[in-house]
Amino acid sequence: MERLISPENLENKAFYPLAFPLTAGPACVVVTLTLSAHASRGTFFEIAMAHLGVLAGIGLIGIVVYIAYAYADRTTARLSRSITQGILRIISFILFCIGAQIMWNGIESVAKTIH
Repeated sequence: MERLISPENLENKAFYPLAFPLTAGPACVVVTLTLSAHASRGTFFEIAMAHLGVLAGIGLIGIVVYIAYAYADRTTARLSRSITQGILRIISFILFCIGAQIMWNGIESVAKTIH
């Protein structure tokens, strides 16, 4: 028995679920390490403040993830399907942009050592 896949089914599976880009995969580890590495430049005070900012950001993301997971079923029930899909696409695009920035920083660092 052959099962046909409609374009609508494929479209629904194209992006991550709500809050997934923030909580899973190597991207969250890479973002944390990259921010920490960039925060390790300057004077002692600047380094301490930058790491405090990274720590505060991680704490805020933790709160957002908790709220997103705790109320995801209620939130998605109140939103239309198209709005939910739009939000998921925006989140996925932001994750893609973060990955592109990290990749660009790596390429730039390698290019500086070669040049």
